[in-house]
Amino acid sequence: MANILMNRTRSKIIRFLIGHGPATCHEVAAALDRTAPSLGRHLNLLCQAGILILEAGRYSAQPDEIERQSAELSAAFQSADSDFKKLDTAASHFSVSPFHSNE
Repeated sequence: MANILMNRTRSKIIRFLIGHGPATCHEVAAALDRTAPSLGRHLNLLCQAGILILEAGRYSAQPDEIERQSAELSAAFQSADSDFKKLDTAASHFSVSPFHSNE
């Protein structure tokens, strides 16, 4: 999800489809001033991730899936931050400061 959202083109596609509703590849390309072939790979990745669906030649954003995956990503970052803080705190008990003596 982070890779998907960190890509400007994919973020623009998602925002466009959420704001304008279902659209063909050519409609998305015209709105974003891109070529349809250049967007094809992005649209396919978004479909594989479950963020878009393709029905009758039109792509639709899946806001519930976007929200679910965003929440999972946020939770993963919070968990990693918590684990890092625990690791950092545990490591600090064993580190030796060059400014303090061990004696």
